[in-house]
Amino acid sequence: MSRPFEGSYLGDGSKITDDTQLECGICWWVYDPALGDEDRQIAPGTAFRLLPDTWSCPNCAADKSKFMVIGSAGPQANDTVQNAANAYRRAALAMKGMPIYNPTLAVEAVGFRSIEGREAGIMLTPWFMNLTVLPSAEDQKVWVKGGSVRLAFPSGAYDFMVSELPDFGLVATCPLFSQMADFTDHEAAQLAALSAANALFEAEEPEPAPTVSRRQLLGG
Repeated sequence: MSRPFEGSYLGDGSKITDDTQLECGICWWVYDPALGDEDRQIAPGTAFRLLPDTWSCPNCAADKSKFMVIGSAGPQANDTVQNAANAYRRAALAMKGMPIYNPTLAVEAVGFRSIEGREAGIMLTPWFMNLTVLPSAEDQKVWVKGGSVRLAFPSGAYDFMVSELPDFGLVATCPLFSQMADFTDHEAAQLAALSAANALFEAEEPEPAPTVSRRQLLGG
């Protein structure tokens, strides 16, 4: 399955806006201008086109020309899902180099949909993959950090732990994978996440009706 890239950078800054996020075509690491690149002392707010020519992917050292456009943050600046994904990207900066961190993966919100005022889907990161629910305005009044909630979906009801994501707020999560080392690349993890997201919103199959013979119907 190919990711829906909008196009390549290829050194042409006129193709992209200053808030455009780009993804390494080799290892899927995402450059988010809102975050910059702390490892290379690139300040938050630095557009991709303003990165020095010597800059390369901090994960695999791929050249800038290998980066692909995955969208502009402009139209989604206030989008709850994108804000949560960005918070996890900031958290990833502190996780790099840890044993549980798979550097071939990137942070991505997969398959999120709105349901009963909430946003629900799969949050994929280099160190976990979780069912993730972002609360509605009403949820924020009653959810408690460290508590649990049972939430219903077309596929069934699931128990979620409520935690507080720095720079975002409350989130509810249900673990799918707590170890990501078995995924050899981002596309494999993305396929697993997309499959889980689709399954979350698929209705449970009804129990088949028992077969009743004509004799049973007639009371024989």
